[in-house]
Amino acid sequence: MRFHRSAAAFLGATLILPVLTGFATADPIVGGCYGGQLTTTNVPGSGSAGMNTNVTGGLTDCGSPQLPGVTGAMLNISYPFNVVTGSSSGTGAGGNPAGGTIAWSDGSVSVVSGNWVTSPVGQNAISTLGIISGPGAGQQLVLGTRQIANAGSVGGGSGGAGSVDVIDALFR
Repeated sequence: MRFHRSAAAFLGATLILPVLTGFATADPIVGGCYGGQLTTTNVPGSGSAGMNTNVTGGLTDCGSPQLPGVTGAMLNISYPFNVVTGSSSGTGAGGNPAGGTIAWSDGSVSVVSGNWVTSPVGQNAISTLGIISGPGAGQQLVLGTRQIANAGSVGGGSGGAGSVDVIDALFR
């Protein structure tokens, strides 16, 4: 009788162990882009606050099982410039509500929406864009960026016009 209980306990543990370890693993990053440069420009007369900031430029060194054959992309997003404070006011966790497109090197296009976070020159920021449609739909693209120049930002704010290096842009 004792042998049967031990064997049953061992068999039960053997069957449950693979199930438990399956839940312990973290979701993998499924690729992304690992470089690039963006330019931010203020566009007077646009947007609900009288000015928008556009972020355009290239993402480089891309690779993902979700986008086989894609090696780069062109990012084009826009977010509202805050006329009241005279800056892009997107520094910090909240960021600015942003939307736009990513044109992948294979000719496909993803529509994105989320929060764009600006940073003072020399500091890093993390922005999260949800992919609404196109390749990667349902995923998020998390962009790590570093502002390297701030040329002509109205009011000398921490965002606005300037150059931004892309550290990485990862699918999650």
